[in-house]
Amino acid sequence: MFALLAATIDAFHALAMVLWIVGLPLLFARKHPRLRRAFAAYAIAFALLSQLSRFVLGECFLTTLVRSVWAHAGAVTNDEWFTVRASKAIFGVAPSHRAVSIVSELLVVATAASVFVSLRRDRRPTQALRAEMGKTVEGASSHP
Repeated sequence: MFALLAATIDAFHALAMVLWIVGLPLLFARKHPRLRRAFAAYAIAFALLSQLSRFVLGECFLTTLVRSVWAHAGAVTNDEWFTVRASKAIFGVAPSHRAVSIVSELLVVATAASVFVSLRRDRRPTQALRAEMGKTVEGASSHP
């Protein structure tokens, strides 16, 4: 039971990270404003949780949680971060914790900048539309 839970947490962790990274271009998709705003909220929450848990625990809270669950399952626990374990499994290379932290921080900055640009883009058409409507209303009131 604990092994299944631990595997599920690891899978969720992997999917959350992939969605965050692969989804960054959604912040620039003009055709789907609701999807863009939903992903912006997800990206901000992901980045905040990631940085907060790294500050408080020294690693992602999911890594801490899954290590405990694997231990309850009776498995030999690996004290390595999830990103390091995943990289080793996928690419055969284990990056240092410092390298993972730097890449993570760069992705957080990219997320913040992308969300900012996306939100600014959302505001521009609304402001232009309001200005245009104001001109029309003002213009209509000055002519009999």
